[in-house]
Amino acid sequence: MLYVSTRGQATSISFKEAVLTGLATDGGLYLPETYPKFSAEEIRNLNGLSYIDLSLKIMRKFIGPELSDTNLREIVQGSYSNFGTDDYCPTDQVDKNHYLLELYHGPTLAFKDFAMQFIVN
Repeated sequence: MLYVSTRGQATSISFKEAVLTGLATDGGLYLPETYPKFSAEEIRNLNGLSYIDLSLKIMRKFIGPELSDTNLREIVQGSYSNFGTDDYCPTDQVDKNHYLLELYHGPTLAFKDFAMQFIVN
């Protein structure tokens, strides 16, 4: 999996390089060169997974073989270990058809914890 700059002037780089580099040399943000696809069967197999296992299945598609399954699991588990709950992003039903997604769990009590804890680890 290669990552390209949103400004299109930087060289394509690997996942690890994108994480360690931060901003692209042209000042852009890194995005996947192509977005992975999930088959209907893969999507069905996501049903019922824990948040950690779901995260692993989805992230694996974006990371590729650069991190072993063991290392990736350690990073993901470590990223969410200080959220203070096993229900990392619960939903509260507001009324019949509306739900509120709680993204304030985590060490800083802000939505950014969901992505940034992984990047930091």
